[in-house]
Amino acid sequence: MKKKSLSAKKKIHKKLLINLKDPLIDKIYKDLNNFIKINLKNSNFSVAISGGADSLALAYFSKCYSILNNIKVKYYHVNHKLRKESSLEAKKLKFLLKKFDINCRILNWIGLKPKSNIQSVARIKRYNLIYNECLKEKINFVFIGHHIDDLYENFIIRLLRGSGLKGLVSFNQIKTSYNDKLKVVRPLIGYKKTDLNYVTKKIFNFKFDDPSNKNINFKRIRIRNLINDLKSEGLSLEKIKINY
Repeated sequence: MKKKSLSAKKKIHKKLLINLKDPLIDKIYKDLNNFIKINLKNSNFSVAISGGADSLALAYFSKCYSILNNIKVKYYHVNHKLRKESSLEAKKLKFLLKKFDINCRILNWIGLKPKSNIQSVARIKRYNLIYNECLKEKINFVFIGHHIDDLYENFIIRLLRGSGLKGLVSFNQIKTSYNDKLKVVRPLIGYKKTDLNYVTKKIFNFKFDDPSNKNINFKRIRIRNLINDLKSEGLSLEKIKINY
């Protein structure tokens, strides 16, 4: 690497790491650091980046970890091509992340798109694409940016499905097997979406909002809106002790 490029990279890294002086950011990073050392034994891992605030916060913390521990982390963004704007957004995301020395690979979903169960099918395709890349790189862990608000949504969704007690708590696992070679990891599951929004705004000052997050045709979005309505009626989710 040329001296000029190396110097520029060091400046980027310094700017990223200096934000660890923020109390909240420092706390989240230390939790992530401890989690990785205990559960992954410093193994290499990949990060799935949607472009939303949650995954961008995860990308930041993972980048800090890679800098401080001198390991390589792979970053993947899946372009489902379900919207005409998605390819342009993917290119823009890749360009913006490059400024933070985060090299994000775009994985494109090629082929016919479903007419129904869109989110479910897209989720399966997303993990398949990421799995194939991880297999090539001999990586056994992929990090995703789920947070505690996602847990509450899943709790309500499974409750409506009539899940028994075991079904209601099974999603709480931080690490779940996608198959015998890839494990899906949710290291930020103990933090609120507002915490991750704070991190992303402070570090990147950009994010991509998926329009489907406002589409009430999807059950998850209706549940999310319901939870927000219940909050206005006095619901405190912190009182629901979910042991993740």
